Amino acid sequence: MLGINQPRKNRYKKKTPVKNRAMTLKQSIRILFKSTFLALMIVGMSLVFIFIHDVLTQCDYFKAEAITVEGFQRLTPDQILTTAEIQEGDNLVALNLKMIRKKLLAHPWIAEADIRRTFPGSIDIRIREQEPLAVLDFGKQFLINSSGVIFKEAQKCEISGVPVMSGIEYADWKTLETPSTSVFVSVLEILNIGRSAETILPNTIIKNIHVDREIGLTLETDGPVRTIQLGYGGYREKYSRLEKILSYVEQNDDIAYIEEIDLRNPDHIVARPGNEQLSEKDEKEV
Repeated sequence: MLGINQPRKNRYKKKTPVKNRAMTLKQSIRILFKSTFLALMIVGMSLVFIFIHDVLTQCDYFKAEAITVEGFQRLTPDQILTTAEIQEGDNLVALNLKMIRKKLLAHPWIAEADIRRTFPGSIDIRIREQEPLAVLDFGKQFLINSSGVIFKEAQKCEISGVPVMSGIEYADWKTLETPSTSVFVSVLEILNIGRSAETILPNTIIKNIHVDREIGLTLETDGPVRTIQLGYGGYREKYSRLEKILSYVEQNDDIAYIEEIDLRNPDHIVARPGNEQLSEKDEKEV
């Protein structure tokens, strides 16, 4: 019909290229070949590493011929080696040093541990044992170290020569998750003073440290003063006053020892000599 425009075909429109199936097949084969080769390489290298590892771990050249253990006092070398689960003849290459150290630190008496291997056949172990500072009595007795940390339940054979602390509740003692308390700070200060070689009251003569929330700390000792009421705080000054009193006692033959002394107020000290009858009249104000 006239007047109606017929759409013209675009003679210049690009035709969709026909895929070259042969080229696509070649690329697929090439990719498959590369992937297979890479997988074989990985498997081969793994087998080589396994072979090398087996050779090294079974080679007599790397067997431990000497094991040295240092730093022990309470424990024996045999106990330490048993804990570490190593022995002479073990292969140095096969040793997992981190795991061995972890086993050593799991022992309650071992505070620090270091293990090294020296090729071709030597193992060196150095430990630092826990230093028991006192016994903490919660009904059950526990040993604490120089930092005040509980490191094991105390056995009877382990509490000789260290002070026993009583009157302390669980809430009074510091843990890794809780802050320091006044009781913790006070007791630890007394124990740290007692570690000094020049102190008037070494820990070796302190039998008991009793804590009372109202009156503070009271010490029972095997020294020239049987019972010492210290209260809270100012311990350096109180020890200085006590030293002067003990010097006086040593020079006075009439006083064999002091049964009880109250140092809670350093300006008003009350002492009761042990060679007199226990009564209020016998108390002497120093």
